Amino acid sequence: MNKKQTYTFSIAVILLCCFFSCKPKQAASTSNTKNTGSNEDKVRFQSTFYNACKEKMLGNSELALNQFRECLKYDPTSAVVKYEMANIYRFTGFNDEALKFAKEAAIGDPKNEWFQLLYIDCLHNKRQYADALAAYEKLIKTSPNKPEYYEGMAQEAMFANKPDKAIKAYSDIESKFGRDEDIALRKITLLKQLRKYDEAEREIKLLIKDFPNQPQYYTYLAEIYQETGQPEKAFTTYQDVLKTDPNNPYIHLALADYYRQQKKDSLFFTEVKIAFASEDLDIDNKMKIMVSYYDMTEMFPNYKPKAYELLDVLLKVHPKDPKAWAVNGDFLYRDKKLPEAKASFEKVLEFDKSRYAIWSQLMLCETDMNDFTSLEKHSAEAIDFFPNMPNPYFFNGLANLKLKDYKKAIQSFVDGQEFVYENVPLQLQFLTYLAETYNADKQYEKSDKAFDDALAIDPNDPMVMNNYAYYLSIRKEKLEKAAKLSARTIELQPGSVSYMDTYAWILYQQGKYADAKTWLDKALPKGGDNRAAILEHYGDVLFKLNDEKGAYEYWKKAKEKGGNSDLLNKKILEGKLYE
Repeated sequence: MNKKQTYTFSIAVILLCCFFSCKPKQAASTSNTKNTGSNEDKVRFQSTFYNACKEKMLGNSELALNQFRECLKYDPTSAVVKYEMANIYRFTGFNDEALKFAKEAAIGDPKNEWFQLLYIDCLHNKRQYADALAAYEKLIKTSPNKPEYYEGMAQEAMFANKPDKAIKAYSDIESKFGRDEDIALRKITLLKQLRKYDEAEREIKLLIKDFPNQPQYYTYLAEIYQETGQPEKAFTTYQDVLKTDPNNPYIHLALADYYRQQKKDSLFFTEVKIAFASEDLDIDNKMKIMVSYYDMTEMFPNYKPKAYELLDVLLKVHPKDPKAWAVNGDFLYRDKKLPEAKASFEKVLEFDKSRYAIWSQLMLCETDMNDFTSLEKHSAEAIDFFPNMPNPYFFNGLANLKLKDYKKAIQSFVDGQEFVYENVPLQLQFLTYLAETYNADKQYEKSDKAFDDALAIDPNDPMVMNNYAYYLSIRKEKLEKAAKLSARTIELQPGSVSYMDTYAWILYQQGKYADAKTWLDKALPKGGDNRAAILEHYGDVLFKLNDEKGAYEYWKKAKEKGGNSDLLNKKILEGKLYE
């Protein structure tokens, strides 16, 4: 056979396969249509149908439809053509056209199951559930020995809001094909929804009889009793199953729920604890219970001891599961048990270093503890694992700032800014702390620029303005700008003692001693008399106003409130102002 003959033969085989693939199982062939036309029409029909199937298999839906339409010109009654057209329309999302042709195919060949199933599917897609249910009922009359049809009918009955018919369909399956666990459970669920508790109870008892070693069915029975106000029967049912399966944690959880409804808190907790001690209760179910305890102890703190008791059991049973240590850390951190929370989060990372949320929790915990040595170490590790996340850079910068390694801090704040996207508060934090670090490193020009960049983002952030103004006043630079910034902070937060003190200090640096005293007089009765820095500033102002005795008294008060700088001690020792 030459190459051309081989190629031609292959094409013929492919097209023959395409033709047969168009014919659904049990579908009437094209020769079985009611075509009463001439032999010439029949030949044209066959040829056109063949071409339509070829285009369909090649994925050319529109060309296939055109060919199938041509087929209908030769045989307008062809059910198989209408079936094929309905399939294409359904596949391409034209549900109205799909339903039209599917219905005509189903009517044209009422004994063809595939035509009927396509018609039902199209009815369902158009949400005509009652009609789909009726179509299933007709289908089952002609094909009564297929359980999947009864299941389909039950599902359509539920969509049509006719649960009684769904129950009947499930009962028919059982009577014709024998009992099945899944079918029985679906039937029981429907009976409970319809509040047909007596029938549901009977069905569950049959399940227990057929499957006596399935403890969950006893639980279902007990739930029925609880829902129908028969707690004694529910309790007896639980006790019966515990005789045969005493270590089943799910039964103990069900019994716990029974005690909860009976408001027997002590017995409820005992059953939960028994369930927690079982390795057969998976960690995820235990986590759900712990989350519920977390929420409950937010509102009712008196339950915290029991929550921690369960956490102890959880860690004993699952000592190597990071989830157990994570939830333990969450409780401890919330309750300000910071060293223990830190240890718990570190334990999580021993097992799984890929959980970014745990790194974040650990770094927050160390920040709250002022444990900047550990924070520096862990934030550097977090940067290695998550180089595109900004927060580890921020924490690393903060740690190094507090440890006075300003070069490292600056590098972290600069690097981390690259990864801040659409998060204005975080961007502002990076710039603010960068400005603080530059100032500490005496790179004042860069510090001022970072503060200006921060204020460009939020020109009304009082903390940024206050710190910027204070640093300018310490350096005795740009005092007019400092005064404007500080005055604005008081406008934004008029009751802030710190902002009043900053403004007074700027006025002091400008030589406006009387004005400075006026603002300190406002600050002292608002809590300033308990702050060593403010008391010392007040003494300095009094000294400038020639009240040396008053100045000395306020310097002593500053000392009593914890002030202990060399300058303050020298002022008290010599009774003179040193700046």
